Amino acid sequence: MVRQLSSTLMKRLIMTLLLGSGVLLPAAAEPLLQSEKQYRLAAWHFYQDDYYQALLRLSMAPEDAAKASLLQAGLLLQLDMPAATASLLKQLLDDQTLSGKLPRQLRNIALLQFSRYQFEQQQPEQARHYLKQLTAPLDELTGQAELLQQLLSWPAATSADTGVFDRLAGQSELPYVVINQILALRQQQQPGPALALLTRLRSQLQGESQPGFWQRLFSWGAAKPILERDDERQALADYLQLLQAGLFVDQLQWADAQLVLSEFASNSVLTLSAMMLYRDVLTENRQIPELLAVLQQLIARYPYAPASWLAAHQLGNQFERALQQQDALAAYRWADQFYQQQLLANNEHARLVQLPQLTSADTLSGWQQYQLRQQASLFQLNNQLSSLQQLQQLQKHRLSKMARLAEVVQIKLDQQQQLLTSSVPGLTAKQQSLQQQSAQLASLIAKAQQQPMARHLWRDDTEQEYAQLQRMLNRAQDRVITLTAAGRDVSDAEIRLARLHGILQWHYQYNSAERNWQLSKQQQQLSAQLNAVAVALGRLSSLDGKTEHLLLRQQQLATLTVPENQFSAELTQQQQQLLGQLNHGLQQLRLQEREQLLEMRRLNTQAIARVMEQVLLSSQEAQ
Repeated sequence: MVRQLSSTLMKRLIMTLLLGSGVLLPAAAEPLLQSEKQYRLAAWHFYQDDYYQALLRLSMAPEDAAKASLLQAGLLLQLDMPAATASLLKQLLDDQTLSGKLPRQLRNIALLQFSRYQFEQQQPEQARHYLKQLTAPLDELTGQAELLQQLLSWPAATSADTGVFDRLAGQSELPYVVINQILALRQQQQPGPALALLTRLRSQLQGESQPGFWQRLFSWGAAKPILERDDERQALADYLQLLQAGLFVDQLQWADAQLVLSEFASNSVLTLSAMMLYRDVLTENRQIPELLAVLQQLIARYPYAPASWLAAHQLGNQFERALQQQDALAAYRWADQFYQQQLLANNEHARLVQLPQLTSADTLSGWQQYQLRQQASLFQLNNQLSSLQQLQQLQKHRLSKMARLAEVVQIKLDQQQQLLTSSVPGLTAKQQSLQQQSAQLASLIAKAQQQPMARHLWRDDTEQEYAQLQRMLNRAQDRVITLTAAGRDVSDAEIRLARLHGILQWHYQYNSAERNWQLSKQQQQLSAQLNAVAVALGRLSSLDGKTEHLLLRQQQLATLTVPENQFSAELTQQQQQLLGQLNHGLQQLRLQEREQLLEMRRLNTQAIARVMEQVLLSSQEAQ
């Protein structure tokens, strides 16, 4: 039974959603809605393979719940969080009101993805329940649906169906569906039809030539190959080659099987399986030199594989069967030392894997690296842990940015509070003092202007001072008149008195403008100072509004930090759970391997005793 393990289904869903929502269209002239902006940013991050930022942007977009749930599910799957993906999909699909709003294609993709998840969780009935809800026509999803149906009905899979080549033409699931049919035929002990089906599949895959540069450049609208990735194409070709050899073995065509396996690639992911089958074929064909070479390669290349442990014993067994007791005894003794080394290494494998070790393969032991590559469940756990570590790093970066932003907001709040506390009282007191001075000056000007002879007065003079000087001159004038009546010569006094009258009159009239200008200037200065203080107070008053905005921002950050910290805690908890499962799986393997090694050593010890007995008997007979 073969599965196609890829996340292309949910990538197709995300791209369909983004294209269908119009977020990839050029920006319109009118302002975009906030939701559209967030969807465009989510699309941009998605195509940059930054699924975490895309998910964050999507969470800020108040959009239709069904659409948002589908996008979130797809992005969570890209972050290797299948449980969270399944939770969203189940909530969406079970709500007929929401799922009914989805286009047929999107709903079918969601149903397929959730059904596959249920199958992976060993819930076949639930998987069938959601798979039956698919709505025809399935179009390019036909292959996915048929492949999943095969997995759910295994081992009672359908027999050979040549119509599948037309039904799934051009779809990447075609090879896997056909391979499952071949495996079903093999299980039914029908190697002949299985080989015919395999030959047709190989010819179709080999007929797809890789396009050159100019073909790729002008390949718009051209049919795409079934398998676009070279590594997947090569792995599939290797698997078909190995399967062909197995079918030849089923038909007891040992020579044909040996020929196929002798051409198998030495750097394939299936090389170990091919070498194990090649070992059995060479054993059956009695190709001893080639068999010994294969056994030695197994031991050298795969020291952690049980096949290499068996190979160590088989080396001695082949010499024993060839009646070469001395060589067999040496090989068995070497195998015993090999088992002892493996048992000692097995004890060292008891060390648990720590999270930092998963960031670099060099920090893991060779056995741990091998098991994480070889065991599907451990490989998946390792991938999930790697994804969670990346997500945790992004989350730490986000929390750090939020903490810095909160620190900046607090600094601004402190600065504003300090400014308000230190400046407002002083400015208020200064404003009151200036207002009082301005009022006094205005009162002084008003009183001066109300005096009858105000235009004759100097800046700080009063009407009484002017009248006093005027009375002094009047008395002097009366004295001059009296002296004149008495017959005295007062001509000089009259001249001086006239000069004094003129000087006094000139003094007050000439300087009245200066007096008014000085008063006006003083009033303007007071007004300017009052305006400056008022502006400063106005600015400080506006800080109250900014303070409210900063306080609101601070509250929003505090509100956001709570779920973010909770999410970080959940990530850490999930990491620990997955790490626990990984270590548990590794330790279970270690214990199983220890039992296998002990059993192999027991059998090898018996073989040593048996060969030594044969050597002893041979030596006695020789005597």
